[in-house]
Amino acid sequence: MVPSRSLLMALVLAALSCGAAAQQARFYNPGYNFFTPQQDVQVGKQAEAQELSKLPILRDPQAEQYITGLGDQLAAHMPGPKFPYRFHIVNSNDINAFALPGGPIFVNKGAICAADTEAQLAGVVAHEESHVALRHSTHMASQQELYAIPLQLFGAALGTGTAATVARVAAQIGVQAMFLKYSRTDESQADALGAQVMSSAGFDPRQMAVFFQKLEAQPGSSTLQFLSDHPNPGNRMAAIEREIPELGPHPPYRPSSPQFTQVHARLCGH
Repeated sequence: MVPSRSLLMALVLAALSCGAAAQQARFYNPGYNFFTPQQDVQVGKQAEAQELSKLPILRDPQAEQYITGLGDQLAAHMPGPKFPYRFHIVNSNDINAFALPGGPIFVNKGAICAADTEAQLAGVVAHEESHVALRHSTHMASQQELYAIPLQLFGAALGTGTAATVARVAAQIGVQAMFLKYSRTDESQADALGAQVMSSAGFDPRQMAVFFQKLEAQPGSSTLQFLSDHPNPGNRMAAIEREIPELGPHPPYRPSSPQFTQVHARLCGH
């Protein structure tokens, strides 16, 4: 019996779907987590409010609109839960960026100015978004709580799902533990997923490694915090080069946009 055209088409689509799922699983493999994605968002909102109250946030509508647009372009290709990413520019010349659970991302003005190209800045943002998507912060928190209190009590507490309970757990863990001091394994995962997302969005993923390498080549007080919070998992460039053949089809890598050039000149004076 000869299969019908519709059956053959269904089989082809199923095969492509399986291939896409396998490809995504290669890069998107979050660890165990006692929190739900919704609780990530709740904890992140509370931590975001704390950070906004103490950090010098840059109030520049053009720059804010640009970094949000760039982040949204990348987030559209991010697997996993669709977190509500929000972007803030910190008015500091130190080169740093960090992400909170559930979506908030803070990028220092110094990180924007240190990027020679839009792809390098996209690499910073994609890397931070990958930490959110992979739920590294609440994964770390879950590991800490696993050793701190009996598992069944922690599971019962989180099972209530109330904002008050999440706030209490967040207070126990401490904001610093929620988004700083990622492991080298976390960094490798964020590099790999970030490279995939960059490529899908049309940015050259090698520029992420170029940015990190540039910072490591010129250590100083303005880069110490970033390199401390983002420990080098090894040869980033070689690792990303190995991933390139596995990334699949991608749009032609694009040059820096006029918006990047304008915002870069506006904030950095060149």
